[in-house]
Amino acid sequence: MKRGIGKILLGMLIIIAMFSFCVVRADEENTTTTTESENKTETVESEEKTETTENKTETTETENKSESTENKTEETTTNQTAMVNTEGMKDGTSLKEESVKAKVIEVGDPYERDNGSGGKETVQDVKVKILEGENKDEKFSTTYILTYDLDNKIVGYKLRKGNTVFVNISEENGKVKVSIQDIVRQNYLIGLVVFFFASIILIGRKKGLKSIIGLVITVLAIFFILVATIFKGYNAILVSIGTCFLIIVLTFAIIGGWNKKTFSAALGTLGGVVLAGVIASITGYLAQLSGAGKEEAIMLSVASKDVIFNFRELLFAEIIVSALGACMDVGMSISSSLSELKMKNPSMTGKELFKSGMNIGGDMIGTMTNTLILSFIGSSLILVLLYMSSSVKFMDVINIEAIATEAVCAIAGSIGIVYTVPITAIIYSFMNRDKEIYKVKSENIVEGKRSLKI
Repeated sequence: MKRGIGKILLGMLIIIAMFSFCVVRADEENTTTTTESENKTETVESEEKTETTENKTETTETENKSESTENKTEETTTNQTAMVNTEGMKDGTSLKEESVKAKVIEVGDPYERDNGSGGKETVQDVKVKILEGENKDEKFSTTYILTYDLDNKIVGYKLRKGNTVFVNISEENGKVKVSIQDIVRQNYLIGLVVFFFASIILIGRKKGLKSIIGLVITVLAIFFILVATIFKGYNAILVSIGTCFLIIVLTFAIIGGWNKKTFSAALGTLGGVVLAGVIASITGYLAQLSGAGKEEAIMLSVASKDVIFNFRELLFAEIIVSALGACMDVGMSISSSLSELKMKNPSMTGKELFKSGMNIGGDMIGTMTNTLILSFIGSSLILVLLYMSSSVKFMDVINIEAIATEAVCAIAGSIGIVYTVPITAIIYSFMNRDKEIYKVKSENIVEGKRSLKI
């Protein structure tokens, strides 16, 4: 069994390597084709320019003379301005900016001041010591702004002595200005991740370690396969389905080995996830959801100049990835329960296994659907409160594309969880539909040596 699992994992790694190589090769081919097309257009434009210049040489000789004189005067003026600019650079009028880490060594009490727009803002005077860069070990006094809004209603945490912060150092005309950008939080996040992994190993033991390996594979697959290929312009629907299939197979194979239980759980999970995406796509088409109703989508379209994203496909991928974890949980739970029942009672038929799976899944559906819907509601809670605070009616709120998109994601993902139960139960009961008859020793047989002594 272990050799079989090793072969499967090796095959999956080979597939990942081949897929990534194809992606890189296609990207190189695209770049070469674009450069060749650009070179062709440049040669055509140069030939057209030479033809037009040859046709116009006789008529534009006098104009060229006058333009040459004007160009000389312009060159002299530009040279003079360039000399002035270089002298200004030597005098120190250039602006230099650098973002580095610094440590807070002195803090003051927060106080309010005018923000320059007729309102108030809460600030704090601090003194920092630069930890890296050209100004290392130098000390600067600056003011940290705690206010996030214009009305001074949202005030952040005040700085404490010993905090590490990101500062922006700008130098202009020989004067150095330091402004605090944000607090360095990476150490706290790393500590939280370490505590999370330690808790998994402490409680799960060997299976906990396997769960961590599966989680690492999931994260790597999401960032280096799903995100990377979508960003290169590939079809988000196909990429998301393939990535989810890879995550399901590798995770289940690592956690439970490769057998009938994991095989039925993998197929049931994939079926539920794909069904959720299909239902979301159909609903999005009927409701005319563009997928770009969120602020992040607009920012992405502005930031990505070289890649044109299909936000309808991204909506499909978002639903599949968000529902994957819950569907994996349901699929493996159903398959494990039925496997345990089959081991305790080998004479169970496929019909009996299916009924048992549906009864077990009925208790799980309520909690898992609540989990997914509550996660979506929690992620968009501030957005809902924003519209409610503007005295907008409830029916108007749910018709807003951003809210409707979140609702479709939550409901479609919950539908995928619901149908994961019967799909997994059908597959497992079909694979174990035959009764297994085991030979049982008679209770009357007494093992041991016989004695003829009376």
